[in-house]
Amino acid sequence: MSNIVFKNVRKVYRGSEKAAVNNVNLEVKSGEFVVFLGTSGCGKTTLLKMINRLYEQTEGSIIIDGTDTRELPVNELRRKIGYVIQQSGLFPHMTVEKNITVVPDMLGWDKKKMELRTTELLELVHLDPKVYRNRYPRQLSGGQQQRIGLARALAADPPIMLMDEPFGAIDAITRTKLQDELINIQKKLHKTILFVTHDVDEALRLADKIVIMKDGDVVQYDTPLNIIAHPKNEFVRDLIGGEDIIRQVSLISVKEAMRKVAIQTAVNPGDTIPDTTDIKSALGIMLKSGLENLYIVDEKSEIIGVINFAHIQALLEPANEMIMQGVN
Repeated sequence: MSNIVFKNVRKVYRGSEKAAVNNVNLEVKSGEFVVFLGTSGCGKTTLLKMINRLYEQTEGSIIIDGTDTRELPVNELRRKIGYVIQQSGLFPHMTVEKNITVVPDMLGWDKKKMELRTTELLELVHLDPKVYRNRYPRQLSGGQQQRIGLARALAADPPIMLMDEPFGAIDAITRTKLQDELINIQKKLHKTILFVTHDVDEALRLADKIVIMKDGDVVQYDTPLNIIAHPKNEFVRDLIGGEDIIRQVSLISVKEAMRKVAIQTAVNPGDTIPDTTDIKSALGIMLKSGLENLYIVDEKSEIIGVINFAHIQALLEPANEMIMQGVN
């Protein structure tokens, strides 16, 4: 379990009259991937850093699995939380293996256990342990350094991961590859992940839910599809690029739009698509094939839902209406 609840959380920096985070109330359920999204200065990083008490809240409570974080010793709290930052933050004088095992070493793991964990994590982030474990950060590319930073955050198997714009300083191609890697890792490990970004496409692609912030306030907290279909106000619509629905649905998987169904009879394999397929691609398949329904299958090839054109159209109708009102 790794449920996180924010209750009336407020942060005012010394010397400032304006709150950096203002009366935030929200819940992150165990195993969810939640993205904090907003422009610079909106409070998203401040909110993230209060979870592991890099910053202390001025008012309110942050509760993890029923315990107020301020009731825990800081070191004990942080050992339960993985933390990944932009530029990876690796120690330049340490090898990859030493960087990965910083926390396990502090926890008193024996050498063999740390070696096995290093091998496991390097394989998880698709870096050959034989090649990389004894290298130094200066011998790695930016993308490789971020992979090691992610491996280090996972080393002690924390239930919660905090990620502060981890891919922000990386080129677009490498960034997409790392996003893919993170999606695959989350499918395997089911961590509770809180991820800060100002990149809308990244948020839509990664998140189970998105927290949209403005001037320290939470403006909307919802699934990517609901934010696209039901933006709370003009600020949200403009932030996500509300008029470019085709681009948006190309970033969201059909799993979010599908209706769950229990199928009793056999389904033609040609009528199925993986749950990783994006909505735009699913629409293309339906238009090209003439199929009314597409059945969604998981990694075990088991049917978990169904999607059709009318259903997608109904989901996106509110967004279309808002766009037309703006045009008129």
